[in-house]
Amino acid sequence: MDIRDLNGKSIAILGAHGREGMAMQEALKRYAPDAKVDLRDRKDSPDYLENLNEFDCVIKAPGIPPHLITNHELPITNSTQIFLDSIDPQTTVIGVTGSKGKSTTASLIKAILKEAGKEVRLVGNIGDAAIAHIEEGGLNKFFVQEFSSYQLMKVTRSPQIAVVTSFFPEHLDYHGSLEAYKKAKKHLTKFQSTDDIVFYYDKSDGAKEIAECSSGKAVAYGEDDSPIAIIDTKLVGTHNLFNIGAAAAVARHLGIDDSVIIEAVRNFEGLPHRLKNLGKYSGIVWVDDAISTTPESTIAAIHALTPEISTIILGGQDRGNDFTQLGEVIAASGIDHVILMGESGPRIGDAISGAEIIVHEAASMEEAVNIAKDRSPTTDNRIPICLLSPASPSYGMFKDFEEKGEAFESQITGY
Repeated sequence: MDIRDLNGKSIAILGAHGREGMAMQEALKRYAPDAKVDLRDRKDSPDYLENLNEFDCVIKAPGIPPHLITNHELPITNSTQIFLDSIDPQTTVIGVTGSKGKSTTASLIKAILKEAGKEVRLVGNIGDAAIAHIEEGGLNKFFVQEFSSYQLMKVTRSPQIAVVTSFFPEHLDYHGSLEAYKKAKKHLTKFQSTDDIVFYYDKSDGAKEIAECSSGKAVAYGEDDSPIAIIDTKLVGTHNLFNIGAAAAVARHLGIDDSVIIEAVRNFEGLPHRLKNLGKYSGIVWVDDAISTTPESTIAAIHALTPEISTIILGGQDRGNDFTQLGEVIAASGIDHVILMGESGPRIGDAISGAEIIVHEAASMEEAVNIAKDRSPTTDNRIPICLLSPASPSYGMFKDFEEKGEAFESQITGY
């Protein structure tokens, strides 16, 4: 639905106070000034989802779970769909999704294109809300757009270039089932034409399945596609070779030389809360991986830093995830201390019981950091790492993973 077609229509924006909701309001003022807009948000009223059938169009924020809206006949869309329908068709949109790695991959692609002198903007689930930049499209203009499964649910248009970084169970409380989650992810590629292309991680069967929904060309990528070694970058963990490989594959498709790719990746700083090295304090190297809110992503973090991890801080909101494999990985990793927080802490502890690991419980981030300072060994030749990688959402104790990571850093550095 082109945003200009909404002029004169009656519209409800659900989640009006959120980032995308506010950007949608501004876009409507510019492109559909005669639209009659009703702003709905649960902060204003518990009945914000009532009487929606009176509107010509309902624009839903991605954070509102679909099961809350029981009338399936409503004309529901979202700002992601409206952006894709409204942008100049000559614009090149590079869409990135995946259960892990999508933010770093999208940011790497943007960095490489910028190094190559392209006009490029990073939007979507990371960066600005895409709908705020409709007017910036056109020939030789690039948007790197990160798509969450929430944003993809109502999408019926796919980007010309797609990247699928991984797929494993996540957000099942929101989608209701693994198949519903996968169905949403498939919308990134399902509507591609025969002229389009999708790149997918070669070791992920789920990513391959999502890629094969495309009518265009599906191309596998892996760590061997990275033109640079991790030691020559500022990134932490060999898993980033897959992220670099994805970005390099896209860049080469666009005709960008490896020399440009290498220069961009060498200078790339990495993203906050994603295996971010916070520095050495109290004889310990502290690594913030607060973004890892699933067991699978925490396992990847452990693999990236083993055997240097001495202490790991885990736990948060309990969404019923299976921590069995995480417990096995921790038991085999050489980690000395596990610090558990939040609702999921006890279940994670049960998954690693029996291993020769000392388990602690902490009621706050301050307590967790103090335990880590007191317990991390300093007598051997290694500089121990304390890793925050929760394997659980942050809600309950914290607003989100960003707030959790910031609390971790402030307790370490005092800022």
